[in-house]
Formats: sequence, C-alpha cells, structure tokens
Amino acid sequence: MEEKGLDVDDVETVNARVHPLVVELTSKRSPKDGLEGKFSVFHGCAIGLLYGKAGPAQYADEVVTSDEVVRLRDKCDAEADRSLRADEVVIEVTLKNGKRLEKHVEHAIGSLEVPMTDEQLEDKFVDQCLPVLGDRTRQISKLCWSVGHAPDVAKILQQL
Repeated sequence: MEEKGLDVDDVETVNARVHPLVVELTSKRSPKDGLEGKFSVFHGCAIGLLYGKAGPAQYADEVVTSDEVVRLRDKCDAEADRSLRADEVVIEVTLKNGKRLEKHVEHAIGSLEVPMTDEQLEDKFVDQCLPVLGDRTRQISKLCWSVGHAPDVAKILQQL
C-alpha cells in the first residue's frame, strides 16, 4: 500500500495464493478476539495492508473487532497453491477503479533467505516488549545489543 501510495479505501478485493498449510492452519474467517486473529490469514492480510505490520498491537482484541479491520478483512481471500513454499505468497489486489496489482514475496522476512536487518530486529523487540517494559524499552534494547562486547554481563543485568 505504501509502496504504491494507496489507501485501503481504494481496495475492492485481495487474493493471496499461499502454501496449503497456511489455509489449513489459519483459515479462521471471522476471528472474535486477538487469539483467534492469530489463526486468520484474512486478518493478517487486512492488518498488513492497513498497518504495514503485524505486531502484538495489531492482534489486540479491539483491533481484531474494529469495523475498519473487519471491513477490509471481508475483502480478503486466500487460496492454496501447492507450487508455493511455506514462506512464499503471491498477493493480488484489485482496486475499485479496476486496476490490479500483484506482489510476489518469494521468502518471508525473517527466513534464512531474507534475514531481518538489525533495524527490523530492534523494531520487533520494541513492538514485543513496549507493553511490558514501557519507557525503558529502547534503553534495554541498546543494552542487549552490547552484550557481545561486555566484559561482564552482570553489570548489564544490574542496569535492567
């Protein structure tokens, strides 16, 4: 969406071709809460388009049940394609003006073929830990990055 400068209101339908296991394990069409959202490829598709990421905040109960997410999720579909790997997807977005856009992701970010960058790892750490660590999250992340160079890990642990 960001890459093409689109708004979710421009979207008519979304079709994802995925490995059969994705459909088998995550075919929850209308999740009722965050836990069910984690088992919904449709929810994952919707929040990916809407927020550009799928961290803990995007699986909060209030996000899963929000009108905006439900409306977009209802436009999403997924079909099994045995020719695709488990970390591969082909997404086709049809816009309301009839234009079709396709994106082929050969390997998911975080796979062996497309490892996460340090910046992506830091962002993920912050997304995961902010609700627990609060304002100290970035400081603690920096401490974690320094562990490999620390002469005494106990000193780092004291700062936590």
